Amino acid sequence: MTLLGDAAHPMYPIGSNGASQAILDARVLTGCLLHYGSDPERELARYEEIRRPATAGIVLANRRQGPEAATQLMEDRAPDGFAQISDVITNSELATIAESYKKLAAFSVAELNTRGSLTAPTP
Repeated sequence: MTLLGDAAHPMYPIGSNGASQAILDARVLTGCLLHYGSDPERELARYEEIRRPATAGIVLANRRQGPEAATQLMEDRAPDGFAQISDVITNSELATIAESYKKLAAFSVAELNTRGSLTAPTP
C-alpha cells in the first residue's frame, strides 16, 4: 500500500498544488508499476524515492510562502500601501519568483517540454 496526493503530502492550497501533485504522483507510480511489475516492494520504494524529495520541497517552500513570496515582499517593502505594483516590485522580480516556484512544483514549461514521460519505465 502507498499514498499519493494530499493523503501523502498535504499542501497549502496554492496554485492547485494538491491536485497537480496528485497527478504527478499517479504518473510516476504508474511508471514504477510498469517497470517493476513483478516486484511490488521495489515499485513502491522507487515511487517514494522519486516523489518524496519533490513533494517535500514544495511543502517546505509553501511554509516559506512559495508563490506568495511576492505578496510578502510587497508587504515588507510598502507596509503602508502603494499606488502601483511597479513602485514596489519589478516585473523581473515577479518573473523570478514565479519561475522558481514553477521549477520546484514541476510546472516549468521549459522543463515539461524537455523531460521524458512520467509513465515511462523508471529505473
